[in-house]
Amino acid sequence: MNQTRSILGLLIMIFFAIPILFGIIWAVGLTQAVVSQKTLSELPGEIIAEIPDLLDGMVLVARDENSDLDYDSRIWLTAMAGASPTPRELMKETGLNDWLEKELSGSLRTMGDILNGKTAARDIWLDMRPLKAVFSHPTMERWLSQVMAMLPPCSESQSDDWERIMLRENRYDSLPPCRPMAGQEATAIALIRSHITRDIPDQISLTEKSHFPHRRFNIAKTMISFTYLLFLIPAAFIVLGALVAARSKTHFLRWSGGATMIGGGLVLAMTSLVKGLIPWAMRIGPVNYSSSWTHWQDVVSDHMGGLALVVSRHFISPVITVAGTVCVIGLLLFAFSFTFNRETTVKNHAPHPPQAS
Repeated sequence: MNQTRSILGLLIMIFFAIPILFGIIWAVGLTQAVVSQKTLSELPGEIIAEIPDLLDGMVLVARDENSDLDYDSRIWLTAMAGASPTPRELMKETGLNDWLEKELSGSLRTMGDILNGKTAARDIWLDMRPLKAVFSHPTMERWLSQVMAMLPPCSESQSDDWERIMLRENRYDSLPPCRPMAGQEATAIALIRSHITRDIPDQISLTEKSHFPHRRFNIAKTMISFTYLLFLIPAAFIVLGALVAARSKTHFLRWSGGATMIGGGLVLAMTSLVKGLIPWAMRIGPVNYSSSWTHWQDVVSDHMGGLALVVSRHFISPVITVAGTVCVIGLLLFAFSFTFNRETTVKNHAPHPPQAS
């Protein structure tokens, strides 16, 4: 009978308690990351700091003869590598850095203030017009002219491709990797700018269709508190499994503590695995099957590791904290079980008072 109860309790732990606890830990940790003011205020700046290295690295890949670049990408990147200023300097001179640091970061910080109840809710609009203006900056014009000058002359078929693109017969055709005729250079540069900016709106609402209270309200704290209540679900299954399997208070605490530690430990192991898999996943992930990404995947993926690690650090760190807390709780329950064990031992060995004759 005791063996049957132990097996049944173990099945409850394996198929219900531990999987649900595993999922709740991830849900709570990721929720904390999403609504955290620290994430919304620090993450944009860290991403912005990585972008110049990413762009410089993409351009330098063109000089690596062993890189698996398709012909078109190599030609364009080789031309960019020969142009001046460098992508890092270009971002600074055209005002792209200012837009990223002030407009984008500022809007996300404001959203963090609203979510954390530091300011009343209001519409947050991200102004994209300065970003579009970057591509009309004189420095950008000169840089694009240099890139076009670095391209090889067009073949007859490539010239026909430029003609069709300039006539806008298919506005989504890829640009030929060659230098158009002298009279077409200005039109080609304008076309490149159009390709880049055509789908960028003037403004983007970061709070569109959201229903924030029109007063200060700590939405982040409310959401996190709600997610913590979700721990009652795995706790109920842990208690149920322990009650079924345990034969004493000591066994109950050991079953409960063991299951809790296993659930938290699995999450800690998974987060370590995720961190190690990120650079590898950048190369073989589902983007392999995206036709719009194929030509640039090998260029970007080699230099996306640092950027991906920055993002994952902000989202995985809260998960690690929650999982560590769960493991500590499980360890305390397991350790506390020995207290009952010692109390029972002391009672059994305590001298009995002499009975009156």
